[in-house]
Amino acid sequence: MTFATQFIGRPFRWTLAGLVVLDVASFLALHTVAEPILLGLITMALIAIAIRSPQWLFPLAIAEIIATSNGHSFNIELLGASIGPRIILFALLLILTIVKINSSGMRPIPKPYRLIGASILCVIVVAVLQGALLGSSPTNLYLDANGYFAIGYVLAAWYWVKDGMDRRRLLQLSAAAMIWIAAKTLLFLFAFGHLHPKTLPILYTWIRDTRLGEITLMQATIWRIFLQSQWFLVPAALLSAAYMIFAERYRETGVRIVILLMAAALIASFSRTFWLAAIMAAVGLIAIAIWTHAWKPLGRSVIDTIVVGIGSIALLWMIVAVPIYQGASSSIFQSLLRNRATQTSDAALDSRRQLLPPLFEAIKESPISGHGLGKTVTYRTDDPRYQDEHGTDLVTTYAFEWGWLDYLVKFGIAGTLLFAVGWIILARDIALAFLHDPARRWLYAGLGMSLVALLIAHTFSPYLNHPIGWGMIAIIVALLPRAVEQERTLAPVGHVVALPTAIAPTTVVTRR
Repeated sequence: MTFATQFIGRPFRWTLAGLVVLDVASFLALHTVAEPILLGLITMALIAIAIRSPQWLFPLAIAEIIATSNGHSFNIELLGASIGPRIILFALLLILTIVKINSSGMRPIPKPYRLIGASILCVIVVAVLQGALLGSSPTNLYLDANGYFAIGYVLAAWYWVKDGMDRRRLLQLSAAAMIWIAAKTLLFLFAFGHLHPKTLPILYTWIRDTRLGEITLMQATIWRIFLQSQWFLVPAALLSAAYMIFAERYRETGVRIVILLMAAALIASFSRTFWLAAIMAAVGLIAIAIWTHAWKPLGRSVIDTIVVGIGSIALLWMIVAVPIYQGASSSIFQSLLRNRATQTSDAALDSRRQLLPPLFEAIKESPISGHGLGKTVTYRTDDPRYQDEHGTDLVTTYAFEWGWLDYLVKFGIAGTLLFAVGWIILARDIALAFLHDPARRWLYAGLGMSLVALLIAHTFSPYLNHPIGWGMIAIIVALLPRAVEQERTLAPVGHVVALPTAIAPTTVVTRR
């Protein structure tokens, strides 16, 4: 089975087409009477899927997270809260998962995760109660808790992904969403750089009001296209690079095409967080290759990756420089990339720095148990857009850019350590799968470095209190073989153990 055939099939094609239709419909229906009607139709379709083909609900939920960033393709206001397709899909998925678990009597959570999983859930619930008792705003409390309760995606992954067919379905729908988010990035880069300025406010309003991302003019006709779910392009590139190193069929063209598209979209994001996470994880991949003495494929892969990286920059230059209505010079594009990678001061960085003292002060006030969810701090920002919009430079928020400090403020040291134990157990299981399943080392190496990249990214941008981060964790646990939980029964590292196939649709994993 080639790299492309593992990810591309009928589910991939239908999902990609469906996501395109979803965005077109969302664009046309924005702020019209059609918007709640379409949301109602989507809800009915999801209910029908939950009844007739419930195994599709989880991969659809993951594809929606990847493709739409914040899940507000269509919106209605209900009791002061904005309701979109994501919260409806998540509610259906979680309710159906709990009902199925109760009715079947299954224990889908692998044994090593039962205690830590229950502990983490208790920490989140206690943080909600703690925030309420300490007077946190109900709105802030709801919005804050909403991100952490996305841990429900992980429970759904353990229940609904049982065998190779389920894993391949998840891979194909996720791949379709990743291709579409990369394609949207490049399409937006072209549109904002070349369309007439009078046509851009409509597109910008749609991107802003559906919370898909942020579009910022950098210089001349070059725009920063930042979509929050571009995060998933990092694991897509890492998995592709791992395939080039650890799989026998490293010469497949499809791998290089994927890396080229993912790299181009990541560069267009101008996100230093994504860049740093991807680079550090890539260094980790190289270290794993050296440790396993994969010298020859590593050398070829490094050369190929450099060539593909140059190709991705060339692709971006062609998109911004093509003389349709207006274009940018290559020198401006190169200067922007260089400055973005090396500058140590701008509005966003300065605001992050100014947020640090209030966060440290809040941590010192309650270092062990934290303040609970909904806790706010106030700091000064140099962001001119915020100052113009609000008429002040003071920001009071419950959402903090420093992800790990957010954990310490909300959960304290005790709660943060419990989350850390969960990541350690997950990393251990990825390592075990890598050691005992040589045929799929590329998969586990890519997943392991994706986890590393996520933990790095969370330092500077909060992802592990958001469906994007929990969705990534859900993908990882879904693709790990269930036999990993039987660590003590595995043979020594020097022997090959037949773990359940991670992808091939003919393999079935026994239910537990």
